[in-house]
Amino acid sequence: MSEQEIRDALLFGLRDSSVGTECVQEELRLERGISRIDVAVIGKSLVGYEIKSDADTFARFSNQIHSYNRVFDEIYLVCGPRHLEAATKVVPSWWGIWVAERGDDAVVRIKCIRKATANTKQDSFSLASMLWREEALAMIDGQSTKLLAKASAHMLWEHIASSFSLESIKAGVSDTLLRRHLTVA
Repeated sequence: MSEQEIRDALLFGLRDSSVGTECVQEELRLERGISRIDVAVIGKSLVGYEIKSDADTFARFSNQIHSYNRVFDEIYLVCGPRHLEAATKVVPSWWGIWVAERGDDAVVRIKCIRKATANTKQDSFSLASMLWREEALAMIDGQSTKLLAKASAHMLWEHIASSFSLESIKAGVSDTLLRRHLTVA
């Protein structure tokens, strides 16, 4: 089963079940572009979905796990049947696991093996770094000083990470990503 077949089945299910205040985005870049997740659902929370087809390996996966842990409220690994056993050993216990299986009718269906629970490892700076410079300035808005207006994006992310609660950052990033998606769509 190919990654595209799994992706198509996943996207169909997510788009069918998403509500009007959410968007489904493919290839969301994280941590200044160092990493990206295959699919993300952006709404009141950030939910990530990483796809591993039967042809994929877990070679880069440990680095991806750490990056995803710093950003998403919930994370799911969506894999082909060949990787299911390894997935249960590799992914953190709070991640969800879905397996893609081809039915007798040749249709790929996604089945929940384990539901994700809340992530307690999110990082304020990693979340803030999802904002573009102008978006970071807008989030700071009321605290803006001349120094911040001339600051680099990195300095703005550091300021946000140290000045706002994790919950405020998550809400601000989610709202910004939703607005960004609506302007692009």
